Amino acid sequence: MEQTRNDDPYIQYMYSYPHKTAYGSLQGFHFAKALEQLEEHSNNSLYIHIPFCQYKCGYCNLFSVTGQNEAFMEQYILAMERQASQLQEVMPHSVRFMDLTVGGGTPLILSERLLSRVLDLARNYFSIPYGTCPVVIETSPNQTTEEKLRLLRSYGVTRLSIGVQSFQNTELEQLHRYHTQQSAQTALETIRRVGFPCTNIDLIYGIPGQTPDSLQDSLQQALLYKPEELFVYPLYVKKGTSLYQAGIKRSDMAAQLYHCAVEYLKENGYIQVSMRRFVRSDYAAQQVEEPCGFGNTLSIGCGGRSYLGNLHFCTPYTVGQKSCYAGIKQYIEQKDFLTADDRTVCGYILSQEEQKRRYAVKNILFGNGIDRADYREHFVSDVQEDFPMIRAWCQKGYAKVSETHIMLTEEGLALSDYLGPQFISSEVAERMKQWQQKQV
Repeated sequence: MEQTRNDDPYIQYMYSYPHKTAYGSLQGFHFAKALEQLEEHSNNSLYIHIPFCQYKCGYCNLFSVTGQNEAFMEQYILAMERQASQLQEVMPHSVRFMDLTVGGGTPLILSERLLSRVLDLARNYFSIPYGTCPVVIETSPNQTTEEKLRLLRSYGVTRLSIGVQSFQNTELEQLHRYHTQQSAQTALETIRRVGFPCTNIDLIYGIPGQTPDSLQDSLQQALLYKPEELFVYPLYVKKGTSLYQAGIKRSDMAAQLYHCAVEYLKENGYIQVSMRRFVRSDYAAQQVEEPCGFGNTLSIGCGGRSYLGNLHFCTPYTVGQKSCYAGIKQYIEQKDFLTADDRTVCGYILSQEEQKRRYAVKNILFGNGIDRADYREHFVSDVQEDFPMIRAWCQKGYAKVSETHIMLTEEGLALSDYLGPQFISSEVAERMKQWQQKQV
């Protein structure tokens, strides 16, 4: 799929492929057969989605709702336990999960009692071996308390990711983030006091009114806590978000701000792994990056996405508060989690061609690039023959080819959100277009 760059390189964040807006009907599909994929591969991940937040950020187009009480959240967890129980009954006994991620939403909005229920679910139904596997959970400053953090440590959580976005109160107001610089600092001090093997801080650039100096100040404040990782995102203003409805646009300085962030973080001992991800050099030396794109992920809850072999599926994608709430209510009332129904699940069965595209996206935009031999082993073809635009990228200085790998250059990394969408097939692009048209 060819893209036109124009003056804006921020076309689309390709965090996975294909996008959920390309998913369609799986009517009548029974998931017991698909779960056999978990037995055939050792690289299995478990994801649990908590779709609750204190408030909706101005840029957020994720599946989440606000203003729900503990009783409603508990009903949701009961439904997750029911889903987990049904999956456990048909899942091969030999299946093992290598890691757990709890995302959202804001998982730490749950009380300690409900948070324990969620973490127990992972152990009781899926045998997550706390203490010996990676466990990741997301949080936000207002929900980060010492009591909850100590609970997480008791379960062996290894990576805590906190969405700060900015340490400037005026920029937080622009984003409709209702925490403050002080509450972010307090949360980070508490995180460091409790102690986690890896802390990640999320920041955003391209905020209206943001300057290189204010961004550098936010980065400087973040580094005071010596985070093992930082994710630095461009501001995206998507349809269905309050910023979009208010006519707010990303700053014209976004590209300049990106380069300021890259330069500052590199000067301070961080290695750039992708356009967004920066890893502290001493921590990076301990990590082993493997080719990705073939691992399985089983998602529990409403709003998460599952990947079982070439089958991708999730609850129907939506953004608005009313439709998200309706989806959660339907999930709570759902009795059968093993048979696909258009109201409760949609998906995409990837052809060999689409699997090639997914592999290329997952590897060239993240980590060490495309392993040429690994690609050939899986697909019995050459990646440059399958994707001729890579040669054009090399000519423009966006990519480089060695005997073993194809990687983006520094200039290519900066253009990841322009280059990545070029892997989208015409079929997936048409499905995404049809979904967008339905939202108008």
